[in-house]
Amino acid sequence: MFGRAVGARGVDGTSAGTIPRLRRRGLGSTPSLALKAPRCSGVTRDGARGEVTAGARCDHRARASSSERASTSARRTRRGTTLSARALVGLEVADLRAAILDGHSAWWAVASPLFALSVVPYLVFLKRLNEAKSATLEMRQAFATLLLFVIISIPAEAYTKRAYGEVLSNIDALHFLIQSAISLTNLRILLAFRDGKSNTDGSASSNMFQSNLTDFGTIGRPGAIVEAFAGLGLLATSLLLSLDERLLVVPDTAPTMLTSVVDSFRTWGNNFESTTNSMLGLPYPMEHALSVPTWGVHIFSLVEWLLAMGLVWNYADCERGNNNGWRTLTWGMLPLHASGICACTQHFFGNVASLDWLVAAQGAFTMLGNVGMCVAAGELAKEDSTSGVRDTAVNDEQRRTTEQCVVFDDLDPSWWDFDVENFGTKLWAGDSDGVFITKVALLSLAVASGVRGLSLSLAPEFDPVDGAWRDYTNILSFLMVATPLALNIEKWKARERVAFAREALNATMADVDDVSDTIVDRSAVKTESV
Repeated sequence: MFGRAVGARGVDGTSAGTIPRLRRRGLGSTPSLALKAPRCSGVTRDGARGEVTAGARCDHRARASSSERASTSARRTRRGTTLSARALVGLEVADLRAAILDGHSAWWAVASPLFALSVVPYLVFLKRLNEAKSATLEMRQAFATLLLFVIISIPAEAYTKRAYGEVLSNIDALHFLIQSAISLTNLRILLAFRDGKSNTDGSASSNMFQSNLTDFGTIGRPGAIVEAFAGLGLLATSLLLSLDERLLVVPDTAPTMLTSVVDSFRTWGNNFESTTNSMLGLPYPMEHALSVPTWGVHIFSLVEWLLAMGLVWNYADCERGNNNGWRTLTWGMLPLHASGICACTQHFFGNVASLDWLVAAQGAFTMLGNVGMCVAAGELAKEDSTSGVRDTAVNDEQRRTTEQCVVFDDLDPSWWDFDVENFGTKLWAGDSDGVFITKVALLSLAVASGVRGLSLSLAPEFDPVDGAWRDYTNILSFLMVATPLALNIEKWKARERVAFAREALNATMADVDDVSDTIVDRSAVKTESV
């Protein structure tokens, strides 16, 4: 059993299996021959001249042999370097091929260019939105704020991969930070359209831009509410960073008090997690489980986006005289909500590798949404340029006839309404911005706590190794994405039918008014003639 390792012995005690390797390395035919002194022919015992000559001849051969060995060694070194470089290149190509074709990385290879290229239609969208006269300055700046997320997320993802060997979504504190950037962007968009409801002078938006250029202290600032939530986000991020030993390493030279505070905070966090889960009968969180704050900003972002969609539709109906471009923008925003659902679905199951197809789906929805918003902004700019801003006569008449415009119907709002948008357009429409956003944040945090609890309770059943329901993970994930998307599409189709019916009714009433005016005019003429 050891024959292959030991091999047959040669006459000089060397393993026969090692001789060819020794020869390739230039060590001679055998080690015993290589250690012997070189033979010099023509050496005589008598005569100093002969010995000197023989010695010279021997030294010459020794020097020649040494030179040849050095030359041979250099050639072999260069050849070895070349082979090593070729092997390294071949290894990198093999690794790249394996990364692309590997089941875990192939979906990421599809998603990455989709996310990167989706920036192009979004930039075109911003350009077209800037040309739309019915868009206010704050609306333009709010949508442009989304580029901040792109600027932050790309280097953050690269740093996380290099420093920790993980995707960013598996590092909870950094995940919270990036998701907070999205949430703040959505918050600014939401408040922009909420404020736009009371700002009806869309034609003056270009003048507003010129005047605001001189106000260097406030230009581009999102407002006190967004900045306050940004401060809370940074505070929460610092606390989450403190809980992660990978992200916050306390050096040995740090003061004892600092080390004690950090250790105590981490101990408290672990005890709080264990105690809470024990009281609720939940298992300990899995490796890549999201914390409650991270779930909170995810749910908050989804709710904010739905509320913004409702306010965009409301802006079209009430503030801009049934401007169809804003309704098209709502449809363009819909795939981006589905993109967020994809991310939450993957997090719900602990970011398991079998659900990496959701990353590609998220990239596809992002691309589709950005293209849709780009098309909508083009329609909006064209509609504004051909027909002008429609908030002068039409909206004045609307405001005289109704105290507050109702978007979808004239029914009283109810807590049992399915539509999340009703919180922004009906239920909490009269609240101030601060009260409104606080209510939305608390509602989102409550929903996030429930979602996290459900995720933890089902984690053992969907464990990718030995879970009883692990074979149904992909099916359930597809349903979790497809069901809200289908409901969302049907919801906006129903509202579009209501809008079309309202437009048809308004057109009919306008025709009736024209006929009535004509009849009255003719009656007046007849009376005057009599």
